[in-house]
Amino acid sequence: MLRLTGVTKRFGARHVFSAVSLEVAAGEYVAIVGESGIGKSTLLHAIAGLEPVDSGRIEFEGIEITRLDDDAATRLRRGRFGFVFQAFHILPHLSVVQNIGLPLLLRGVAQGEIDGRAAAMVAAVGLAGREASLPRELSGGELQRVAIARALVGDPKLVLADEPTGNLDPENAAQVLELLRAQVKSRGAAGLLVTHSQAAAAGCDRRYRLAADGLRPLE
Repeated sequence: MLRLTGVTKRFGARHVFSAVSLEVAAGEYVAIVGESGIGKSTLLHAIAGLEPVDSGRIEFEGIEITRLDDDAATRLRRGRFGFVFQAFHILPHLSVVQNIGLPLLLRGVAQGEIDGRAAAMVAAVGLAGREASLPRELSGGELQRVAIARALVGDPKLVLADEPTGNLDPENAAQVLELLRAQVKSRGAAGLLVTHSQAAAAGCDRRYRLAADGLRPLE
């Protein structure tokens, strides 16, 4: 479903990473581990078509992302990708169910369908009864559950998670990681988690370490 072949990124004369190659199939949940500043987020942004690369190919379902213009990349992200971030990015003036339904609203989905799908995702992430709550009324773990529901409400084929538990305590982090893994796999999506933590990566099907010269499998 997702294929990276010899992907290289430079900032000026500095190589961020080079020769990154990876394949992720539908239903797989794969982790990329690396220290802060190694380029994990940059790699995710390149996969999403948000960051150009200097060489190599990034393909999703046969579409070469590295050749798309901005409009085509935006349509692909909106229609096929889901994103979960460390900082949640939950809109403070919208309720839980409104935040979750926002990606569908941006796609032009009818309001009745938005309401039904968002309500189903509220239940799927264990927030039943909190539909009308505002973000200020939620804990960090609950906010990340909202972010996961928002990422998955549109039935994405690729889910990209960037340090999704970086702001959570260990207990909440473990619960959120298991929820994300289970939800991605139950939907048959491809999931890619980037993290500095090997513990966070432990539940993934495959694990790799990102270095300047590419990916190396982790045992």
